[in-house]
Amino acid sequence: MEVKLTLVELRGYRDWTELLGSDREWRIQSAQARLYEVASRASASASALAVPLRYDYILLVTTGLEETEVKEIVDEIAAAAPVSVRHASACARRPTDAVAKAFRALRGGPADPCLGDLTVIAHVDLDDVTSLTESTDPVEAYRQVQSLLNGVSSQAFPAGGIVQYLGGDNILVIMPTEGYERLAQDLASLAKVKVGVGVARSGREASALATEALDEIRRNRSLGPVRVRTP
Repeated sequence: MEVKLTLVELRGYRDWTELLGSDREWRIQSAQARLYEVASRASASASALAVPLRYDYILLVTTGLEETEVKEIVDEIAAAAPVSVRHASACARRPTDAVAKAFRALRGGPADPCLGDLTVIAHVDLDDVTSLTESTDPVEAYRQVQSLLNGVSSQAFPAGGIVQYLGGDNILVIMPTEGYERLAQDLASLAKVKVGVGVARSGREASALATEALDEIRRNRSLGPVRVRTP
């Protein structure tokens, strides 16, 4: 069982930023926010999932989509991008391997025509970050979330997982399609976290199921720190 990932590259992105002059950071941040919004909406409409990765690259979870469907998403991103874009898709059991294959294809390597069969998404949530924020301040709470992000990355990357901070106390992990239960338990060994895991074909559904799993843990802590949901 493999996940399908699509890597979207913004070509000449660095050159574009340097043309904006020294008073440019607010313009760059505004453009990135708009682009990610377009990518998120276009992906969701196709039951895919957009992950910002680096803003000169956008990662799409496109399991189950034909290349014509992927191109429709990419075309919407291209229409909103300040530079030209190109993309490549690949499948693998380990998300990091799929990205590596897609990146090689962007650099002239062989294409990997595939559909993919399975997406596993985990949402990792820091316990009671609201109380933490109120007892300290937003900067201290954010510092602790950053520490958690580093811990999650240290656990997930060797297993082939891809980690992305989504804001607040929410960390998303694109999980390997094999051994994800053990990885979820490893993530839960980090202090004061809950791990909701969604398993489905599409990226959008897997993400929604992961959120449902987190909600179940919040309602009933006797379930333990890990909950897996399938359709």
